[in-house]
Amino acid sequence: MKKITLALTLFTAFIYGMPDTNAQKFGKTPQDSIECLTNNSLYKEFYKQKAYADAYEPWKKVLEVCPMYHVNTYKQGYNILVNLYNQAAPADKEQYFNDMLYMLDKWGEFDGETWNATARKAQWYEQCKPNEKEKAYTLYKQAKELADKNNALLNQQYCVQYLRATINYLASIKANNEQMSDMFDVYDYASESMETSLRLSSNALDSVIQLNDATAIAKYQKEVDNTRSNINALETMIEPFASCDKIIPIYQDRFDANPNDIALLKKITTNLERKKCMSSELFFKATENLHKQEPTPRSASLMGQMLLSKDQFAEAAKYLEESEQTAPEISTKTKSALALAQALMKTKNYSAARDAARRAANYDKSYAGKASLLIANMYLATAGETAAWAAYDEAARAKTLDPSVAADAQKIMNAAHGRFPKKADLFFKNITPGTSTGVGGWIGGSTTVRSKD
Repeated sequence: MKKITLALTLFTAFIYGMPDTNAQKFGKTPQDSIECLTNNSLYKEFYKQKAYADAYEPWKKVLEVCPMYHVNTYKQGYNILVNLYNQAAPADKEQYFNDMLYMLDKWGEFDGETWNATARKAQWYEQCKPNEKEKAYTLYKQAKELADKNNALLNQQYCVQYLRATINYLASIKANNEQMSDMFDVYDYASESMETSLRLSSNALDSVIQLNDATAIAKYQKEVDNTRSNINALETMIEPFASCDKIIPIYQDRFDANPNDIALLKKITTNLERKKCMSSELFFKATENLHKQEPTPRSASLMGQMLLSKDQFAEAAKYLEESEQTAPEISTKTKSALALAQALMKTKNYSAARDAARRAANYDKSYAGKASLLIANMYLATAGETAAWAAYDEAARAKTLDPSVAADAQKIMNAAHGRFPKKADLFFKNITPGTSTGVGGWIGGSTTVRSKD
């Protein structure tokens, strides 16, 4: 006890001598600082024993007198309140529910990420008051607006939950077509956030692979896997609403009323592009209107994709090449290069198409699997057994790089395998399976000799 008293005395003297900015961490006054230290130690002892009811009062005192003390005040406080809320009698739950809302506001002040704190409040409503769907939806919307205001992005998990809350709210009010467009705005926001995260993580992963840093590789691989999992969650949620015959009516009335509204045109083209509704008349008109009013590398990319869907490959290639060359942002350059590869492939300009596909993969490593799949298709379309071996290799590479293209890659591998020669044919040609051989023609490079039997 004497040691504790001495420690508190020394701590008080230390606080008196600290600058005001640092002293705020321990409270506004020396007395606050003593209470902060004492209650922090007390609640932590109870917390370690999972005695959350005993930890509650001293923890609450720390939150009150020194909210800037430590992030564990919030992380551990969250666990305390969740446990107490779950164990409380119905009459007492509201107290802990409100305590959580108060603490989450303070958490946002502590780390400056008010947007994620607001999203946590929305999550808390979903957990404790699932019938208050509008409140949860509104809080997620406010969180997104706060993130935008601060040039930040919501944490990935909250992006996924924001879309889920939006779908649940719109279903509860039996939303009309105009209201349902809000769901696609949220989907668009969440998808763009995920794509940005995936691009950054994939590029970082590629960099550390070059350095052979095992710890960093594991870290960024986990980030890539988590982001892909979240993207899959988004797609699963939107799928029931994402068929073209459902999306188009949602936007058609708004387009007819405001065919030159640039903000609306961007939403229409973005969402129809995402859900592969680019052959629709609405996409054609919206894309043309957008490019006429505000020609940009992105609108040129959309024009190219529109013409690609109409099988006007040469015209599509012109727009896509312009977009790739002039776009300042990586995402547009990547999509344009990959679409350019598709257009050039359709005109059987395979060498240039392969170059464009490889550029897309270089711009954004997360597109490497799609690029390899496209190249594998071109190899498969080329005559000769060496081309079949090369197609198999490239499709296998695509399958490894991107699980989302695995099924299509396997189809190419199966088709390529069907074109492999038999062992007897190789024997008569004096070629040994398993050896390396060159690939002729435009493909070039080398591959491994294999038989189908």
